[in-house]
Amino acid sequence: MFKTNYHSHSEFCDGTGKLEDYVKSAISRGFDVFGFSGHAPLPFENDWTMPKSVLQDYLNETKRLKSAYKNIIDLKIGLEIDFVESKMGPSDQFYKELQLDFIIGSIHVLPDIITGEYLGVEYTKSEMEQLINDTYNGDAKPLVKEYYKLIRNMSKKGGFEILGHLDVVKKTNINSIYFDETEKWYKDEIELTLECIAESDQILEINTGKVLNDPTRIYPSPWIIKIARKYNIPVMLNSDAHRPDRIDNYFDEAKKIILNAGYTELMVLKEDRWISDCID
Repeated sequence: MFKTNYHSHSEFCDGTGKLEDYVKSAISRGFDVFGFSGHAPLPFENDWTMPKSVLQDYLNETKRLKSAYKNIIDLKIGLEIDFVESKMGPSDQFYKELQLDFIIGSIHVLPDIITGEYLGVEYTKSEMEQLINDTYNGDAKPLVKEYYKLIRNMSKKGGFEILGHLDVVKKTNINSIYFDETEKWYKDEIELTLECIAESDQILEINTGKVLNDPTRIYPSPWIIKIARKYNIPVMLNSDAHRPDRIDNYFDEAKKIILNAGYTELMVLKEDRWISDCID
C-alpha cells in the first residue's frame, strides 16, 4: 500500500513549520506521496488562511520542492479552497488556471446576519455560539442544515477532487451541547449529502487531524463512513496536519475504522492519475 497524505498546512496559513519541514518528515516516515494544501485566501480578513499577497510565494516554493525532491518522494501541489456562496469556491476559473495537482473543497465559515462577518462553524465555541444566536435564533439545527446544504451546493458546482472533513460542523459539539447527531433530522441531512456526493466524481476524505485518542473525532464519524460505503463513494486517508510530526496522525487506527465500514481500497494520486490502492 502506498503511504500518502494530501492535506497539510504550513506556516503559509494556520500551520507551523516550513513546507520543507513537512517534506523531510514525510521522507523520514516512509511516505510515497505527500501533498501540500494550504488554505486558499478568503475575500475577507481572517487569521487562518494565507493572504492573497503570499499565494504566489506558496506556489513558487511548492514547485521548487517538487523539483528538488522528485527523485526521493512524489510531491503534489494543491490548495484547500473554501466554498463561500456567491463569493468564491473551488470551481472558480482563477483556480483552474493555477493548474494544481489537486484541490480540496471545504466549508469552514457561515455569515453572521447581524455583524456581516463570516464566523467559523468549527473554529471556536464562541464563534459557533455567536452564529447560533445571531443568525439562527439560538437554535443550532438550522445552522447545521444550512452547512450541509452548502456542502451539497459545493459538490454540485464541482471544481475539486477531494471533499474535506465532511462533518466538521460537529467539532465543537462535544457531548451534544448544540445538537444531537443521533436524531433523524441529522441523519437525513447526512444521507442527502452522501447521495449528492455519490453523483459526483469526488473523493470523500477520512480526516484524522483532530483525533487525540478519541475515534469519534475522526471526520466523518465511523457511522457516516459506513453509509458512504453503501453509496460506493471512494475514500482517501488524510491527516490535515498542522505540524510536521502529525502527518500520519492516527493512520493505523483509521484504517481499521475504514475496513470495518466495508472498504478495502483507498484512492491515491500517483504520478498524474487517481488510482485505488488496497488497504494493508
